[in-house]
This record gives sequence, C-alpha cells and structure tokens, in this order.
Amino acid sequence: MKDKLYIGLLAGLTAPFIIVALIYLLRFNYLSVTAFIEQAFVLKVHLKIVAIGVFFANLGLFYLFLRFNKNNASKGVILSVFLYFFIMLFASL
Repeated sequence: MKDKLYIGLLAGLTAPFIIVALIYLLRFNYLSVTAFIEQAFVLKVHLKIVAIGVFFANLGLFYLFLRFNKNNASKGVILSVFLYFFIMLFASL
C-alpha cells in the first residue's frame, strides 16, 4: 500500500460509517434503518453516534497507519477528523 494523503483521508471519511453501521447491526437491529435514523434525530443523539464512529474508527486507523510507517496516510486520517469536526460543529448550530 502506498503512503498517500488521500488514502488516509478516504479511509478516515469512510470508516466512521462502518462503525455506525456496526452499532446499528449489533445494538439496534430490531429497528429498520430509517427508524434508527429517525430515532437518532428525535432523541438528538445523531451527532453523538457519529462522534463515537469518528473517534473509534479514526483512532484505529491512525494507529494502524503509524504502526506500518504510513505517515502521510496518518495525516490524511487527522485531516478527516478535522473535517468531521467542522461538519459536526456547523450541524450543531
């Protein structure tokens, strides 16, 4: 695997969706996907669910990229964390 910034950025942007999908499948599989999303918005926990996904997914990716000396990919993961931060900041206003 090449050490490119865009690889880390792409991985950092997509991995939280996988974590949120795992949260849905492991904990809330009795709800439909639309009901899960609606309940998250009604209970105002949608940003918290995304924050959990961003934290755990990108922490793991960052450690993995650093472990294999992919420093530019690690920078891409950090960049994706900042992008999620600003998106969530503006979504909470």
